[in-house]
Amino acid sequence: MIHISNLLTILATTSSGTKKGEVPLADVNNTQLKRSNITTDFKVDTYSNLFTTIIVDEAAPELKAILCFNVPDQNSGKLELQYFHDYTGICASVGLTTNPIVNFSGVVGTSIGSVGTDVSFDAKTGNFTKYNAGLSYSNADLIAAFTL
Repeated sequence: MIHISNLLTILATTSSGTKKGEVPLADVNNTQLKRSNITTDFKVDTYSNLFTTIIVDEAAPELKAILCFNVPDQNSGKLELQYFHDYTGICASVGLTTNPIVNFSGVVGTSIGSVGTDVSFDAKTGNFTKYNAGLSYSNADLIAAFTL
């Protein structure tokens, strides 16, 4: 780890390349930066595409926020929020486009039983494109699950 003036920590920097004759086939650079509860990951490929992921741990208690986007692809952005607690897990994401897909998934349960759902909504068509639900039960003699 490299510390830059106690404000920013470079966690990792990697680079690799492959050549076939004189032609480079792959060259990927990866840099991961961290400051307090924010981690930023940058990757650059041979074609100068920039892949970026920004993760904010503990944006609020038990909440993680993730922002992903690729440059120059303007339709690649996605914002995701994750909430995890002892008996609950919720994840919601939305594509950062003019016609986004909105996803929601959640589960509530204990070591004995749980119930969960996964739903996707297409804002362009106004239709639900995915809707799943499930139940589970487990004890020493039986493990059962039901999905629809």
